[in-house]
Amino acid sequence: KDQPPTRDPESARAEIVIPRGRPSNKFDIPETISIRGYQGSAIKAWLSNEARGIFEMATGTGKTITSLFAANELFKREGALAIIILAPFVHLVDQWEEIASAFGLQPIKCYEAATSWREKLTDQITDLNIKARQTFCAIATHDTASRSSFRDTVKKLRRPLLLIADEVHHLGAASLSQGLVPTAQFRLGLSATPERWFDPEGAQILNKYFDKTVFSFPLQQAIAEGYLCHYDYFPHLVTLEDDELQIYRTLSIQIARLSTRSQSDKNSETRLGFLLRERANVLNCARNKIDTLKSLVSHPDDVTHTLFYCAPGQIDDVVSLLAKELRMRIRRFTAEESRQERATLLKEFDSGEVQALVAMKCLDEGVDVPATRTAYILASNSNPREFIQRRGRILRTYHGKRKAIIHDLIAVPRRDKSDPVDESERNILRREFTRFKEFASAADNEYDAISKILTVASAFNVLDY
Repeated sequence: KDQPPTRDPESARAEIVIPRGRPSNKFDIPETISIRGYQGSAIKAWLSNEARGIFEMATGTGKTITSLFAANELFKREGALAIIILAPFVHLVDQWEEIASAFGLQPIKCYEAATSWREKLTDQITDLNIKARQTFCAIATHDTASRSSFRDTVKKLRRPLLLIADEVHHLGAASLSQGLVPTAQFRLGLSATPERWFDPEGAQILNKYFDKTVFSFPLQQAIAEGYLCHYDYFPHLVTLEDDELQIYRTLSIQIARLSTRSQSDKNSETRLGFLLRERANVLNCARNKIDTLKSLVSHPDDVTHTLFYCAPGQIDDVVSLLAKELRMRIRRFTAEESRQERATLLKEFDSGEVQALVAMKCLDEGVDVPATRTAYILASNSNPREFIQRRGRILRTYHGKRKAIIHDLIAVPRRDKSDPVDESERNILRREFTRFKEFASAADNEYDAISKILTVASAFNVLDY
């Protein structure tokens, strides 16, 4: 059942008018941006926790804007404030720079060679230290922030400092955590999924530095209040061929043997990681997924604003099906395309000139494709962060977009009632059903989606998943 039209996209990226020629020593709220109720609640919770904490907000609900409003409140309270923003990728640094400029900050972008930014950063730190200016903003990639050239420069700062960490979960990694400036009195982490899966040490690093999650705005609430669009979720069961299932079983045996040794043996740990990726690839690249996809895209001329998520070993087959056999106007969106090429692709996708993008991991975090109406998930790993981020890309509101559609191709073993159920077969379903349960739980057609899975779950005795 169609829902009423969702709200227009947040005024953030779509409607910001960036004033030109504003003084770099000014930090104002732009007239073109207003704050939402839940964003105000987030800021209040953060300030009451001594301006430390994490915003755990669903993708598409305006973490960037909320953090800049929070920074402005802190700036007014302190009278002077240095702002350092950390983002995982170069394209996100560019996005932050555009939005922060609308607040009058005119940030220094810190990535690539230090010669392109270190002198500017040093000058502005000096000006703030001697009270020749009230504020400055630097935006760095996580990688740049972890280097000594950046850390040594920031050490010279003697005034109040706010560190904002976008996609904060990345910074739990031992190497990247070096970018968490220890002298920052004020700290704000941003993520839809701040947990460090299977990494308690990394989680401890983040909890110690940022303190705790001070505000949460989950997906279901964002959909209910109209800030993300409703969606229908259609799982499609794709059976593994006998040889694929045998490979999966063989890899599972090898993984079980190595698991007990990996903690004390570096070589075993490396080998274990390789085997886990190989096993996941068996499910991601199941051959029957291509035939299933072909049956789903039965009217290629009607396809528009669609994403196809693939595994690296699968993308050529998907491109061949869509572009050569079905004659669709599709383009790859991978790490091989330059930033300029990606920007062009996204514009062509928005306009409908390109019907679909065939993507891998590079669309998972920070790339806005709000025009997306339909997505086909052919591959995903078992880390909830990945598939939650992918869903968030799809559910952003957009002019004329009433509802999103998600098709999920789920690999399942072929069931022969005469054979006993193998534990490795149950593990396949447990891995796939983790994603299924998450996606179905917030879908408008939740019960229809669940009914599609129940027969298989019952046959393999995994109803607890």
